[in-house]
Amino acid sequence: MKIQLAKKAGFCYGVRRAVDMVYEQAEKSKQPVYTFGPITHNDIVVDDLKNKGVRVLDSIEEAEQLSEGTVIIRAHGVPKWLNDRLCRSDKNGTAILNVMDATCP
Repeated sequence: MKIQLAKKAGFCYGVRRAVDMVYEQAEKSKQPVYTFGPITHNDIVVDDLKNKGVRVLDSIEEAEQLSEGTVIIRAHGVPKWLNDRLCRSDKNGTAILNVMDATCP
């Protein structure tokens, strides 16, 4: 059997941008940091982020239970209706969550 190593490996630009956004928020945010769905389909990265305190939200119902924090939308994006629900405000019009869109451009 012959094993051939790729000359290049890693993430595409959009996924790299999304992953970097999560690492940056995990490092600097004073509030909890969440991703809506796994930020990437790479268990090593997702586990590393988990060890840094980043939690993966699997449903809008989970997100709607939050009263603070930053939710980062994964590189694959989410439908507009879901984004609208994440960007909800309290009765004074203040955003409940800081929502960051890491959708691949």
